[in-house]
Amino acid sequence: MKSDEFFTLVRSWLTSYLPRSRRLSPHTIRSYKTALNALLVFLGETRHMKLEQIGFEEITYSSMSGFISWLMDVRHLSASTANQRLAAIKSFLSYCAGEEPALVAVWLDVKRVRPARTPEHAPDALSMAAVDALIRAPGQQTRHGLRDTTMILLLFDAAARIQEVLDLTLADVNTTPGSGQVILTGKGRKTRTLPIMDKTGRHLDQYLELFHPGTRVPGALFFYTVRSGRHQPMSQDNVSYLLNKHAATARENCPEIPERIHAHQLRHARAMQMLRAGVPLPHIKEFLGHANISTTEIYASADNQMVREAIQKAASSAPDLARIWKGPDDLILRLAGLK
Repeated sequence: MKSDEFFTLVRSWLTSYLPRSRRLSPHTIRSYKTALNALLVFLGETRHMKLEQIGFEEITYSSMSGFISWLMDVRHLSASTANQRLAAIKSFLSYCAGEEPALVAVWLDVKRVRPARTPEHAPDALSMAAVDALIRAPGQQTRHGLRDTTMILLLFDAAARIQEVLDLTLADVNTTPGSGQVILTGKGRKTRTLPIMDKTGRHLDQYLELFHPGTRVPGALFFYTVRSGRHQPMSQDNVSYLLNKHAATARENCPEIPERIHAHQLRHARAMQMLRAGVPLPHIKEFLGHANISTTEIYASADNQMVREAIQKAASSAPDLARIWKGPDDLILRLAGLK
């Protein structure tokens, strides 16, 4: 397949099949688009291919296995996010196989690629010291430093998902001291209005003055990137890259920051902070936008595990108790009823 045929199918999948036949939300379609863009970047970086050279011949079991590893090792995505990218590519190839029978073999080949392992574990929340170091890392002396500081602070304060922050418009943000709030649009296009700290509001005001000077359009994206002189949406992968870049800087002064950072660690940290402050689980559920409180209860389990580990650590430093069983081996066995 030539590249023009590849991109023709990409366009029909994104602009016709997904929104019209599948009736998927713009958020979901954007996620699929992010996956395809990541694949193009991967082929460009690892195969040194230009866009006009890319076709279905390059999409194989081997290349897609490498794609998964590249997403986690180079782009620093979590296993679950990398698996979402893989699932989106498989969905696209399934559509292509239905449109062009010659592509069935490509789809079946890639279908064999196994998702990355995602072991079950408690939320990997950052410590408050790590959160503070990460927020301070970008600095505010440069334009991009101010932007990144504001974004990281908002991700934490609102316990927001990356896409919820990237979807914010100017109309969704209120920085009035004492009543500041943001309106987030989460999964299923459900919205929730969340209070923000006055400190966060002041950072948002500074950001607005620099990135949205003059007359402001309510529907304009709050965070954006500039391409070809125009404001364009930022991608989730771009935010993940920025977080890990600043984490590397922050790690010099705060060893608690893990080697790989993802935005959900800020969300987890905020949830754990609220739990320890005595906020009831149902309120945390609404704050996080969880559909089911069982999802929120994992934070309570994680907190109990931390308490247990702290007790075990304290016990390990306590002096050993005097031995109860003393004497010759034969005597001990008799006393224990083993002889």
